[in-house]
Parts: sequence; structure tokens; C-alpha cells
Amino acid sequence: MTQHGSNPLIGAAQLQQAKRILYMSHLALGDYVYQGVFLQQLAATYPHLEIDVWFDDCREQRKSWHGGRNQILGQWLESEPNISHIYANPDSEQQRQQQIQDAQQRHYDLVFFIATTRSERFCHYARLIAGDGCAVGAYALNAVQRWQHKEAIAALDASIKVSKSTRFDHISEFYRHHFHALVAMDSPARAFQQLRVPQLYLDALQNSDELDNFVFINHLSTTEKRDWQLAQVFECIATLHQAQPTLRFVINATNEQVTQLQHQVQSNNQLRDINISTFSAKRHFYELPAMISRARLVISVETAIMHLAAALNVPALALIRAKAHQWRPLGPGEILVGGKRVDSISAQTVADKALALLAKA
Repeated sequence: MTQHGSNPLIGAAQLQQAKRILYMSHLALGDYVYQGVFLQQLAATYPHLEIDVWFDDCREQRKSWHGGRNQILGQWLESEPNISHIYANPDSEQQRQQQIQDAQQRHYDLVFFIATTRSERFCHYARLIAGDGCAVGAYALNAVQRWQHKEAIAALDASIKVSKSTRFDHISEFYRHHFHALVAMDSPARAFQQLRVPQLYLDALQNSDELDNFVFINHLSTTEKRDWQLAQVFECIATLHQAQPTLRFVINATNEQVTQLQHQVQSNNQLRDINISTFSAKRHFYELPAMISRARLVISVETAIMHLAAALNVPALALIRAKAHQWRPLGPGEILVGGKRVDSISAQTVADKALALLAKA
């Protein structure tokens, strides 16, 4: 039985008659852990539909991390059997206009979006891409912005205002509310994705003795207030090593950061007798979840890593700010909440909690 809102903007009859649909949103890995289940359920509810995804975040200026997101998120989406085609973050406005033209050539019957930022651009692009098709969306614009962009909103076939995320206890409930307001579809059985790593990437790690009995640590994010300090990482590792001398550690970093991180680890005399490796997924997204799947415990700040651990059913100790409570992971493990900054959580507090979790494993 279809379990959707009383009056979704795209009804079941429209979906049954459609052949191709485009979903647009400013996705990151963590977002997709929670949104992906709805796209999977959409495909299961309407198996005849060809589903494409636009994750260009519609920024005017390209960010330094766009390339990395395009690669890792793009590789994950391209591996999803229910997704046919993707549109990533462009290198320039010219490239974005080319993407819009390419999307127009795919003749979508239905285009829908959830945009919590730069909503006016999503309204405009959704209408351009849909052409004679149906374009609807959920936008986040205040009263002044709605007046400024009233023509873009009015050009849509239908739209709703994004409800404030603070209304919901968890981000998964926020997405559930908006997907069911937009699209007539069955309700997913789970709140987040279960990630299955292709055997190829698991096999690549299978014979590595260095990857037994280890803790995977991710201390960096895209903003300083969500980071844990490297000194705290080293203190935590030293404490854990003292309690469990056979424990090994893998510290995650981006490709750009990993060489410097290796040097910092090797030059620290207090860590000389501790088995510490650095890691970065160099060739494919699935290298990261493959590594996480081998860990006894994941310690992560509020980035996609903690959500990937949940998707892999690996125990995680998540370090988050109080205001990020809605983004807490829902998998096994524990959550430590700091104040306005993640590094307000002490290394000793993390080590104590980690040892308690390891004792349960």
C-alpha cells in the first residue's frame, strides 16, 4: 500500500505514466545516506521509471572541495542500480549551462527538488530543464526572497516551503516529510541506507595483516568548528595504546592532506612504538567503506564518515556539536556532544568512551 502524504505534488497517476524523472538537490555523502533510501524506494514503487540525479549545488563560485565530492559521490551514485544518469558540480557557469542543455535533451516527464539553500536557482533550473514536463520542488526562501524570486516560484507547476529542520528530531525525518510531500511513493523500511561494498574492494584488503584489530579515526571536516585537533588525536591514540597495546590505528585524510599527516605521525616521538597508518581513498569511493568495514571502531567528527559507518553497521563514536544533534548517526555506537566546537570534547573523554565500546565489541 502506498504510504504518502494526503496530497503529494506529484501523484501516483503521474508517476505511473512517466518514463524519466530527475531529482535535484545539493547532495554530499552524508545527505545521500538518508536521501538515497527514498530514491531506492521510488524505483521499487515505480520500477518502470528511469531516475536521474542532479547534485550540482548551484553555487556561483566553485569550491576547492567540489572536485573531490564529484569523484567520491559521483562514483557511489554511478554504482547505484536505480540511478541512470548524474549531473555533478561544474567547473564553470559555462559548463553548468551545458549540463542544463544536456538535461533538456533527456526530455524529463517530471523534475522535482529539495533545496535548503540557493533555492531560487533550483526553481529556475528545474523549470528550464523540465520544459513542457512537470517541475515541482521544496524551497527555503524567506518572505523577502519569495517576493524577489516570485516569478521563478510561479513558473513551477507546484511548490512548497521547506519546513525548518528543527521541527524534526533527526534529519531522516526531515527528508521523509519532504519526499512524501513531493512524491506519491511507498515509505522506506529503513531511515538510512545499507551500504554493500563490492567484493573487489573487500578483496583488496583481505590479505593485509596491518588491518586487523584497528580503530579508524577521522578528525577533519570541511569547516574548522567541526574538526578535532591532531594533538587530540595523538593523545587519544596514546591513551588507547596504553590500555590495549595490540590495538592498531588508521587515520583518515584527503589526498591533499595525507602526505603531511604521514610526516606528522612519523615525527612524533611519543607515537614511535604505536602501529599507526594513514589512509586516503585514492582511486574509488568504495575504498573508503571497504576500509571502514574492517574496523573494530570508527571515531569520527560530524562528516560523512560517521554516517557511512552506520550504513555499514560498524560501531562508531561520533563527535558532534550540540547544534548538529539532528545529524547524529543512527547506527551502532555512541555520540559525544561538544559545545560550539567539536574540539571542546577532550581526548581523555573520547578514549574512555572508545575503550568502553571496544569492550563491547
